[in-house]
Parts: sequence; C-alpha cells; structure tokens
Amino acid sequence: MAIKTSGKREREEKILMALRQFSDDIDWISESQETLRKKFANKYIAVIDGKVINSSVELETLLRKLKEEGRNPSEIPIEFISREPQRLIL
Repeated sequence: MAIKTSGKREREEKILMALRQFSDDIDWISESQETLRKKFANKYIAVIDGKVINSSVELETLLRKLKEEGRNPSEIPIEFISREPQRLIL
C-alpha cells in the first residue's frame, strides 16, 4: 500500500511544481510587459521558465506551433502583448 501512496504523493508534487512554475511565468509576463512590448508588440507569446519560447500575431498559429513542438498549450502561459500599455479604469 505504501507504494501507491508514494506514487500518488509524487504525482501531487509534480502537479504542484507545474502550477508554481505556471504562476511564476504569469508573474514574469506581468513584470516584463515593458520589455516584452518592445520585441513582441501585438503578438501572442508562450512562456516557459521566464523565457518566450514562441510567438505569433495569430493565436491559432501559436497554438499550432506549440503542438508541432510536442508541447501542450494548456500547460503553458500564453499572453497577448499589446503595443500600448493597458490602463485600468476603476
């Protein structure tokens, strides 16, 4: 029985690590908007480990590229980088 518990715990730890990495990458995108805007204005970007791994003007094209690379787009932060900074009106 200990083997099953160990395997379950291992899977849970992998999931938690992936969620933390996803969250860290979302934070990196948010913090790096100004820099990203200079290189990726009006493009969708995919980020892993604080690095842009691919980009495209069209979301469908970016998703296709990621799948062709053997990546699962649902596990990767994807963000549209607007040419102009977004302003929040509260």
